[in-house]
Amino acid sequence: MSRLSPSIPAAPTPRKAEQATHLLHFEPLTAGDAGLDIPCDPSGRVGLDALGEKLRNDYFFARTLIGRLFAAPTVRHVRAMTVRT
Repeated sequence: MSRLSPSIPAAPTPRKAEQATHLLHFEPLTAGDAGLDIPCDPSGRVGLDALGEKLRNDYFFARTLIGRLFAAPTVRHVRAMTVRT
């Protein structure tokens, strides 16, 4: 688990063919509230240019409210998803 630091630069924009292997998870401080997961690299850096507008706004919202609505974010590994045909 690692914590996001405001001094860490944004990750380079991933190629479209790449799947996110990690998620930056913002855990809510209040039970029953929803958490937030943002694609990131293994170090917790978020490629802002690769995010859609809504997800980018959600990311900035969660970062701003660390300590009020969300705990400090942690990095979670994501298993590769397989598609069945």
